[in-house]
Amino acid sequence: MSYLENGSTLRAMFRLMPPMRHDIDPSRSEVLAYIMDNLRCDLGKAIRSFNSMRNIKSGVLIYDRIHRQWRGCDWVPAEEVDKVSMLLAMITEMKRDISSLRSEDRKLRQMIGTLRRRKGSRDVADSDAEAQEEKSSPDVDPEELVERAKEENFRKLQEATKDPAFWDKLPSYHSVPSVEPLSSPSGSTAPIRSHWENAEG
Repeated sequence: MSYLENGSTLRAMFRLMPPMRHDIDPSRSEVLAYIMDNLRCDLGKAIRSFNSMRNIKSGVLIYDRIHRQWRGCDWVPAEEVDKVSMLLAMITEMKRDISSLRSEDRKLRQMIGTLRRRKGSRDVADSDAEAQEEKSSPDVDPEELVERAKEENFRKLQEATKDPAFWDKLPSYHSVPSVEPLSSPSGSTAPIRSHWENAEG
């Protein structure tokens, strides 16, 4: 809240301002002329004060869209008939605002519904693709693959051992290869120890 030099505020001074017209040309603006007269200031300060008071957060000056005039936030006509007319005009303006808001709300709901339908169709397509991918390449545990391979190899081995030809193909480990007896270099007839005996001795 901004205080003036006399200790008052803009709201206190202009809340009861009667309806006046404002023009883009400052020299033809009734509102700016009224502000300059009451604040006894130049045009620049009057413009700054007007911009401050018409701000939505301040709400000191209210614009009447029906009559296209600015008035103080607490101003009311003196005559009862005028008060009723003013209230009816305000109600009509509020109804227009409500209708406009409903129209905007309806448009937003339609947009939201369209976006949801598009998103739903994309989600269905994605889920179908994922299901197809799972069917084509199901997840298999690596340990399960190893166990299957072991079982398959064991089965093949069992089938192979049932065939007698399998055993014929294996080399015989029962016969020990013959080794010629070592001859004595001196022609002695004493028994010669074999390589295995030398190794064991």
